[in-house]
Amino acid sequence: MINTYRTYLLSRGRAAGTIHRRLADIEKLTLWHPDLRAVTTQDLESHLAAMFVAGLQSETRKNVRASYRVFYSWAHKHGHIASNPAADLEPIKIRERVTRLAPDDVTQIALIGAPLRERGMILLARLACLRLSEFSCLHARDRERDVLRIRGKGDKERLVFINDELMPTLLELEAVNGGGFYFPGRYGGHVHPQAANKIVTRCTGWNPHSFRHAGATAAYRATRDLRAVQVMLGHASMVTTQRYLRVDEDAARAVSQATSFPKPVDIGTYRGLTIGRAA
Repeated sequence: MINTYRTYLLSRGRAAGTIHRRLADIEKLTLWHPDLRAVTTQDLESHLAAMFVAGLQSETRKNVRASYRVFYSWAHKHGHIASNPAADLEPIKIRERVTRLAPDDVTQIALIGAPLRERGMILLARLACLRLSEFSCLHARDRERDVLRIRGKGDKERLVFINDELMPTLLELEAVNGGGFYFPGRYGGHVHPQAANKIVTRCTGWNPHSFRHAGATAAYRATRDLRAVQVMLGHASMVTTQRYLRVDEDAARAVSQATSFPKPVDIGTYRGLTIGRAA
């Protein structure tokens, strides 16, 4: 049944990453339940609960729930099962967390001595706000003058204008790599995203996603244009973009100071005045 399901996902034109994630979640389910037709709602709830107890992030559990719902909706619709055990799974709430930003001073210090490859990865994450999976497979043909054509989650395409401070590094990478992938892999193709993650983290002490958050926050502070930032990040929902942004610290301090009690009244100001109800 899984092979038939894979064919279905391919026929729908789903992105390779999405297909891999959906299949991986169902294949893991078969480790406990070899017969997927016999799985119950309680079985699925038990797996999601175990993930919670194990400390897995709510985003991960939400993706797994989505995989269950897509698979069993397909299986029920195509007659592989009599009823859909995932239909009534409760939604997974995403916990609000304080966004972690890579500090600009740490970033700039790391860039001073960084080799070209590391510098390119850091700048693409910080100045173009690209995801790890996006900059690791970026090709020279994706650059059209001062614009990058990015294929993001769900194979959605967007245009990201190139920051002036980023362009010289991209041109240097193109010259070194002969116009191919900006970050070639050891055995051909492009570098694996997890390898790129280790490279950036080892160089800076911060993961690539923290640079994406920092760039998005800086862009919003400078423009106050939430919609433009959403488009640059490739988010489907503006709510997701809002979660990415950290409130300006100066603004947060100002709000805290604004909770102070009013200043004491200068009695001399009211000397000679009659306070009371007007006649």
